[in-house]
Amino acid sequence: MFILDQELCIQCGTCAEECPNGCLKIEDDTVKHDPTRCMWCGHCLAVCPRDAIMIDGDGYNVEDVEEFQFFKKSTPDMVRRDIMMRRSVRHFNDTPVTDDEINRIIEAAKYAPTAKNCQHNALMIKNDPEEIAELRKDLFEQLGEIGKGMMRDKPDVAAFFLMKCSEFENEGKDGLFYDAPLVIGVFSDSDVDGSLCAAYMGQVIESLGLGFTYLLLPTPAMNTPQLREKYNIPEDRKCVIFLTIGNYDAEYFCSVPRKDVPLL
Repeated sequence: MFILDQELCIQCGTCAEECPNGCLKIEDDTVKHDPTRCMWCGHCLAVCPRDAIMIDGDGYNVEDVEEFQFFKKSTPDMVRRDIMMRRSVRHFNDTPVTDDEINRIIEAAKYAPTAKNCQHNALMIKNDPEEIAELRKDLFEQLGEIGKGMMRDKPDVAAFFLMKCSEFENEGKDGLFYDAPLVIGVFSDSDVDGSLCAAYMGQVIESLGLGFTYLLLPTPAMNTPQLREKYNIPEDRKCVIFLTIGNYDAEYFCSVPRKDVPLL
């Protein structure tokens, strides 16, 4: 619900100018709001200099709003360091990820951008060892079936899938989750939105001093009818990506070289 405090509003017009959908306008010395065009992004609330606008109800909570100083952000050097030092971590120690850390990661997903502010991302969070073991077993079973079905058309991919399954069955090697204490699956109706959600969580995971890896390997197995039904995945969402998260088992002392990005 869009709420305007008439006493605080000074009709400066900033909200109307910044609205991406043009659902606000100044008329008869007040701000008029067209809910049929609004995507409830909150941009008007964020740019209002007098705190005259609120969005509340229907899943939104105005108490979530926090005030920040616009220019008090991470410096470019800080961001550059974090980007260059990020590693795909596949070895974790036994220290569990705390509930507070999990909640901070979930909050990052909540504020990840989505097309037209649709907010259709959903998370599967597993931090119970038995639940992770069950999910891992289910995924390997489906991955094996997918691999067998791809032998003729995509033999290289099929061989990779079957190798991972064989290592798990014969050696107990976890080539899916790497024995991580926390596994998060991102589900969405959009690959882009789901990937951005994972990236936002990744930023917070790094800031918490945790290691993680983005994983695509489990997604085809997770999207099979058998697992969609078992894990009650909504029809309008698919598994986009997984993250395995935990405390570092090794230290990293430098960045690594990368090829330059081609400029088109």
